Amino acid sequence: MRRLAALLAVIFVAACSNEIETSTRPDAVIGSYELRSYGGQKLPTVVSNDQNGTAELLSGELVIGADKSWTESRVYRYTIGGVAQQITFGSNGSWVLTREGGYMEFNDKVLGYQFTGTAAGGSLTLNLNDGSTAIYSH
Repeated sequence: MRRLAALLAVIFVAACSNEIETSTRPDAVIGSYELRSYGGQKLPTVVSNDQNGTAELLSGELVIGADKSWTESRVYRYTIGGVAQQITFGSNGSWVLTREGGYMEFNDKVLGYQFTGTAAGGSLTLNLNDGSTAIYSH
């Protein structure tokens, strides 16, 4: 009976702890993520379609480094006049975890802007400057 009471006490103390979820700690967000959706659409997805042609986002990868750096690459397929061509775009910069809950700020040194994201549970949601949302997962 005492063992059961002790076990319940340990569970209760752990449940009442103000410790943040471990998946939102800086060491837990480090790693490689695959782009799963962009602008609310699963990949591949059309990102523009006009008289100049069609641009589709095929895939992407985001790598969060332990040294507070990040790199991203995305593969697009551009179709103009029936001719398709794949092009890879990349960017990189630095990141900082700004508060509990996995909230991150990203500084893009290639394009010269800043955007935010939230990391938790093996997933990373980026809020991009163009109003789009990109969701990555391990």
